Amino acid sequence: MLAFDSTGHGKDLVVVLIHGWPLNRSIWSVVAPRVAAAGFRVLAPDLPGFGDSPSIAFGRATVEAYADEVATFIEPFKARTLAVAGHSFGGYVALALAERGPDAVAGLGLIASRTAADGETVRRGRHDTIEKVRSGGTKALLPGLAEKLVGPRGAVEWRPRATQMIERARPDGVMAALAAMASRPDRTGVFNSFAGPRLILHGTEDGLIPVSEAARIGPNSLDVRVILDGIGHMPMWEEAEATADAVIAWAKSLRR
Repeated sequence: MLAFDSTGHGKDLVVVLIHGWPLNRSIWSVVAPRVAAAGFRVLAPDLPGFGDSPSIAFGRATVEAYADEVATFIEPFKARTLAVAGHSFGGYVALALAERGPDAVAGLGLIASRTAADGETVRRGRHDTIEKVRSGGTKALLPGLAEKLVGPRGAVEWRPRATQMIERARPDGVMAALAAMASRPDRTGVFNSFAGPRLILHGTEDGLIPVSEAARIGPNSLDVRVILDGIGHMPMWEEAEATADAVIAWAKSLRR
């Protein structure tokens, strides 16, 4: 069973927020209550191997396996309408979840994420990082990763928190997720063909996934695309109010 936070009540419309790598569900601690106050139940799980959730075996670590775990977690809540948004790696999981159960996911959101697979250079870099973590623990990711996670505007306030979260991340979970990201397929087609409301939220100063890689959406009145000027890879920290507002606008479109 995945560890999770639940905010708000009801099962009419449930919003699931999936954290990125190498983070945990606490990244949503400011956004989730704002979204819940707009009349939604918000679930924020820890992915396998992160936070308080049990690990996933390295050999079975694929984005699809993480999506299966999230689907199993969601099922007991019996949501009538389900909106799923993922941050970074969580976005890859959300895409796989939408592909796995297109009739179950009514709304799909990508926050500081992308639809494309890794290129060969990035893939090799992930495997190199696995070996660094294997030999040196998660501190081997510092200070570079914390600097890339948080944009310049939020550096003083948020980079220490990012550093602490990276240090406390479990090496087995960090390595498994890296392997999963490296092997994931391109899911641009999944996103483009998704029939329900879609959310795109990205910062112009994202140091991990450039804003140029944010998914494009057409003139669908139910879609929400927000580009935050001066914000890095962690909009839920750096611009929590705007992030919550975008999630609320997207979730409300499911009520039309």
